[in-house]
Amino acid sequence: MALYFVSRLAAQQVKVVLTGEGSDEIFAGYSRYRLYLAFAQQAEWWEHAPQALRNRMRSFIARSPLLRPSLRRKLSHTVFARPGGFASLYLDNFLAAFGHEELRGLAGDEDPYGDYLAHYDRYRDGPPLQRLLYADQKTYLVELLRKQDRMSMATSIESRVPLLDHTLVEFAAHLPARLKLNGGTGKYIFKRMAERLLPSSIVHRTKMGFPTPVGEWMAGEFRSPVESLLRDRHSFCSAFLPASASQDLLAQASSGRYDTTDRMWRWLTLELWGRRFFLGQNPSLL
Repeated sequence: MALYFVSRLAAQQVKVVLTGEGSDEIFAGYSRYRLYLAFAQQAEWWEHAPQALRNRMRSFIARSPLLRPSLRRKLSHTVFARPGGFASLYLDNFLAAFGHEELRGLAGDEDPYGDYLAHYDRYRDGPPLQRLLYADQKTYLVELLRKQDRMSMATSIESRVPLLDHTLVEFAAHLPARLKLNGGTGKYIFKRMAERLLPSSIVHRTKMGFPTPVGEWMAGEFRSPVESLLRDRHSFCSAFLPASASQDLLAQASSGRYDTTDRMWRWLTLELWGRRFFLGQNPSLL
């Protein structure tokens, strides 16, 4: 959504834009790479802690009324709140709104992570960081490029991705991990090169995402119509997703103790999409 509007704004001035897609996936720019590698190490010693202590810690983080939603969200990403293993510490943690087991319950027997894991496991003996980058290039980056292409085309501008020139991607793939992620700094070699051309304030600026303010929308004027859609017994989603799942989600949202923004947003977009393209309706939240 945000990409569509920024593309529409750019179309007022230009017909072609250059974008930076791909730099994070080939040079390890996302913080999740650093965090996962740290969590994987921490999980090894945390698994040696008494089972009772681990269960108690997970229960406290998940249910304690003493924790603010923002703090609970942060703690929920750590090894103290999650079981070990790649699917939990990386895929559930950073790439999914619903966890692996939740997705299995919603989607049936098909493994929702099957495609990603096939790429991740292709080079089982490779360096951990390179395996992450390769799998993200084959899955997550594909989705980003598809969205960028569709939103730019929708506003009649051409977008180009110079950092994904195949020679640069191949060069990056052969670099050792320390030149991509060094001392907690992602895109290390890329930044060192950029230092020759740009001010340090730009090169080392805190990474800024391009989010849509979904949390504000869901807590504001859209909260009531969104909840009504999810409660509707004749909704599109109710035909193939368990009614108890939407009710549990609504109960968590109403309690104010959990940050359900990501899950509510995904459920909502699926519902609106289904009503429009399968049921022939013209749903509106206004």
